[in-house]
Amino acid sequence: MILQIHNSDDAWLRAAVDLIVSAQGERQSLHLCLSGGTTPQPVYESLARSEAFRALVASRAVHLWVGDEREAPAHSGLRNSEMIEEIFAAAGFGFKNFAFREAESPLPHMQTPASHARSAQPAYRTRAADTASSGLILHAWPLGPREGSASAYEEELAACAGETRGAGRPIFDLTILGMGQDGHTAGLFTAEDLRRGTDRAVMLTEAPQEPKKRVTLAPRILLSSGKILVLMRGLPKVRLLMANLFGERTDPIGHFLPDQCEVVAEL
Repeated sequence: MILQIHNSDDAWLRAAVDLIVSAQGERQSLHLCLSGGTTPQPVYESLARSEAFRALVASRAVHLWVGDEREAPAHSGLRNSEMIEEIFAAAGFGFKNFAFREAESPLPHMQTPASHARSAQPAYRTRAADTASSGLILHAWPLGPREGSASAYEEELAACAGETRGAGRPIFDLTILGMGQDGHTAGLFTAEDLRRGTDRAVMLTEAPQEPKKRVTLAPRILLSSGKILVLMRGLPKVRLLMANLFGERTDPIGHFLPDQCEVVAEL
């Protein structure tokens, strides 16, 4: 693990953006898994203004995945996917969506008792688009009950994972993580979340605060990355991270500090 510590906003932002734009995979496309929350927002704003990032998007397909999401209404200010979309849209980017997802339910004359019982859990259909040409592609979590959202996102992720598994490559070229004051990261809040995330790509979890219903990529999926970038600000968080690094604590963030991890912190 590499730890960078910066003492100004500008230096912290430059270091984070430089690491993101330097992520290079073996594929023609670039796959970035982004964190939600408040810490990475200014990084994404700086990234969206970066000429180096604009050059990347102009030369290849850049996929933006979202590591976790909250079950919350549209335009509530609580959804990570919307935060990311708004930042890049405000900088003038248009999205060439990989999958167009919309809720669909059986036609009335085709409904069965079972399908009627599932009507509160909308199904989602995906429509693949051209992913070979250059452009920015946002993989947003679908709105609605998290069970349907998780199923749709797992299906969409499977298409990407299928391309890399046979070649022995990680799913993502770069995974960005933050860390809460309690040591949680992504939608992973407890040791139990880490233990049960071994057989699924997407998990349903519960946060200790509202909105409690969360959906997250499983630990093994987040770790399937050429590089992991952890963003944090403030001495208390750096101390908490170091306590996990040296075995004094066992918070979820401690699971994500392998050799390919780089922490960029501001004090």
